[in-house]
Amino acid sequence: MKRRTITASLLAASLLSLTCFESVSVAADAYPAKPILTIVPFGAGGGNDILLRVMGKYAQKHLGQTLTIDNKPGAGGQIGWTLLAKAKPDGYTIGAASLPSMIMIKELRKNVPFAMDDFDFIAAVQTDPIVWVVKDDSPFKSAADVVKAAKTKVLNVAGDGPQSNVQLQHLLAEKDGGFKTNFVPFNGSGKALTALMGGKVDLCASTLSAADKQLANGLRILVVFSDQKVGNIPTAAEAFGKPIAPVGAAIRGICAPKGLPADAKAKLEAGIKKICEDPEFLAEAKKMKLDIGFKGSKETQAIVNQTSKLVAENKELF
Repeated sequence: MKRRTITASLLAASLLSLTCFESVSVAADAYPAKPILTIVPFGAGGGNDILLRVMGKYAQKHLGQTLTIDNKPGAGGQIGWTLLAKAKPDGYTIGAASLPSMIMIKELRKNVPFAMDDFDFIAAVQTDPIVWVVKDDSPFKSAADVVKAAKTKVLNVAGDGPQSNVQLQHLLAEKDGGFKTNFVPFNGSGKALTALMGGKVDLCASTLSAADKQLANGLRILVVFSDQKVGNIPTAAEAFGKPIAPVGAAIRGICAPKGLPADAKAKLEAGIKKICEDPEFLAEAKKMKLDIGFKGSKETQAIVNQTSKLVAENKELF
């Protein structure tokens, strides 16, 4: 009797172990099994926040779970990216990747508690280049007019800053174009454009997405700092007669803490790709003037490496 009891107990324990093992296997195969916390290192309403919230509408359909947006603004993104870098790399905490902003924080500041190697870059989704904007009644009809005027008098240029991707792009244009201006920093491209519309500055350096929203209010774009044509806007190569590296272009996407399990990374990358190919998402993004172009993890990491090199080479401009 005692022997049968022991045998039954061992059988029960074996069945329990097998059940637990199967449960773990199912849980592992079912990633993601719960909502994914998504850290945005900026306040609500900014470019990264808008992009991820729009993507979040299609996450259930293509990832099988929702994205829980968690805005963690402060110190130009440093607070949010620090939290992301220190999070558990289990696939349930991801965040906004924004180049070159996160690289510039590391390059231009001391004692930053994260490194670019602390992240797994999953995908790049949107590119938002920098443009020069003037009022419709401005005497500047081209970028060449701005350069010519800047060599004879002081021009005031509004832009997001200080030490922003917008200012970096403008400083590189000054260096390569052989001219100087007085850069007036504002907290965001929106406020910089408002200063331009109010006649407080001569020119505004802005992200394309922010400028595009204000064109109906009496503004026009002189040049886009991009290697690719955007409508009829002259590229930097066309406007300046030589290419200017688009180092300030905001490249937005998704990253996660380093050490993300391979299966989770693959599922996230595949799901984000599907979102970026969804006709409804693309239609909504187009209405919001979001230039969507999916790039996978390997290509995104290559962009990170190249952008890091460009920032390091030009950080002395500040």
